[in-house]
Amino acid sequence: MVTPLRWSSLECRISMKNIFLNLILFSSFLFTDDSYNNPESVIKEFFYHFNQMDIEKIDSLWDSPITYFIGKQIIIGKSYSEIVNYKNLKKEGWSYSKINSINSKVYQEDFGIYTVNFTRFNDQNARVLTADTNLTLIKRGDDWKLKMAIIPMNISIGK
Repeated sequence: MVTPLRWSSLECRISMKNIFLNLILFSSFLFTDDSYNNPESVIKEFFYHFNQMDIEKIDSLWDSPITYFIGKQIIIGKSYSEIVNYKNLKKEGWSYSKINSINSKVYQEDFGIYTVNFTRFNDQNARVLTADTNLTLIKRGDDWKLKMAIIPMNISIGK
């Protein structure tokens, strides 16, 4: 005669706890934040944090020195605060920017060039300007970083 296996309440709770912890550990591998693992995600993150005016987050997306070509002007900075002045940009009417399209021009294992068409809006949601920018990205370790922005027309950066 086989006697049924009986678990005590404590054994059952420990077993359920182990199952739950293993599920959490396994799901963390499935849903890891890979926002810096591809160039398009980095570009989207940049625009999001640009709209939030979060210099610290923006700096984490760039490989220093940050290089901007705007029209015929070249701007180089160690921090994004050396590139853009949000206070003046807001005085000029900027409220937020929106990506219209992202197109890959060159994509290699550790280097990419993307053309991004974006629109700037004022606080009335009226379009201020639409422009193209060419963004160069490089791979540093496992993360993609913005390296250079080339905007062929003169647009304000609040400086």
